[in-house]
Amino acid sequence: MTKKEKIIAIFFIFSMILLITSSIYTITTNKPQGYEFRIEKWMKKVINF
Repeated sequence: MTKKEKIIAIFFIFSMILLITSSIYTITTNKPQGYEFRIEKWMKKVINF
């Protein structure tokens, strides 16, 4: 890979990480009151195990 391709790949990975984190943040902040996602229930079971 050339230097230009490496830079593009790094920025692509960085933008995907930002996209995923911002979507998770938006989903968790806008969820209805008292609602719990399956992954949260699963994580609580694993942590309390």
